[in-house]
Amino acid sequence: MLGLSAWTTIGVLVFVVVPALLLLELLRYVYLEYRRDRVPILLYHRLIRQEDAERGLVPDEEMIWASYDTRFAEQMRYLRDAGYTTLDLDDYLRIREGRMPLPARAVVVTFDDGYLSNYTYAYPVLKSLGQKATIFVAPEPDEHTRELVRGLDGFLSDEQMREMAANGISIQSHTLTHCILSELDDEAAMRELTESRKRLAAVTGKAVEHIAIPRSGYSRRIRRLVREAGYRTACGNNKGTANGRSNLLALPRIVIERDMTVEDFARCLTPRGSLVLRILGNLKRIPERIGGASFAVRVRDALYGGRLRPLFAARNLKRMLIVFVLLYAICGALFVWHLVRST
Repeated sequence: MLGLSAWTTIGVLVFVVVPALLLLELLRYVYLEYRRDRVPILLYHRLIRQEDAERGLVPDEEMIWASYDTRFAEQMRYLRDAGYTTLDLDDYLRIREGRMPLPARAVVVTFDDGYLSNYTYAYPVLKSLGQKATIFVAPEPDEHTRELVRGLDGFLSDEQMREMAANGISIQSHTLTHCILSELDDEAAMRELTESRKRLAAVTGKAVEHIAIPRSGYSRRIRRLVREAGYRTACGNNKGTANGRSNLLALPRIVIERDMTVEDFARCLTPRGSLVLRILGNLKRIPERIGGASFAVRVRDALYGGRLRPLFAARNLKRMLIVFVLLYAICGALFVWHLVRST
């Protein structure tokens, strides 16, 4: 049994030291999200027709990795109507290097994986509105990746990538096979990084200097290899808004979920909204930090694939976080009250 002093020490750690450290981290988040040079980098994956989903013609279970075509169109129209300038990552680099002024409202639209639905549903919207976007493509997706969307979606062809690259869409790297880079040795990882650049550049005739690291496969070692492979920016697992202090090889992004309304979308572009999403995003990264990329993938699949899936929508996570903070604060207040009474 622990003595009274031991319990007191644990209580001080849990209800005094930990909150103080969390407060310092929160203040850092606030500083990063409220900077004037902030640029939201939005992350989509694949799109599905909302009409087909409502008629039961296509599965409609993924809230993180799929977005409705109608919602996407509404969101892009919002960006136009609200005066946002869509940038690609070449533009973002020019801004960071002082070679291009930062627009009053800037945003980067990105897609991961290179799905066919990016061409069939997203590209027509972007083209009609004259907006830029970046698609991170794995030119040779492995069997695991193909199986995930078999019968649901396909992958971009060379002709489709060439067409989009000629019309404002930047085609960039998502490794060669959509692997977990951090689980490969240096030689294999470097092949994934360099071969992807070569193949995509050969298809589009344009430089490939930006990469998004798939499947939580990011680490300091991978960052070093990314730099050695010649990439100028990389998006990893960080969540939140990019700014002038963001590491160019660890750029944060904001995940756009399937059920986001235009109002939700507008909020996530604000400092307050992106601050909340940064906090939630880092909470979601806890399994990765505990057990690595593969463990994080297994935990994510187990949680998102089961009955608890709705709880992980951003709006529900916000509610749970608020309840947890309130309960934690009450417990902390009771502990301090007890500590004061006993001294």
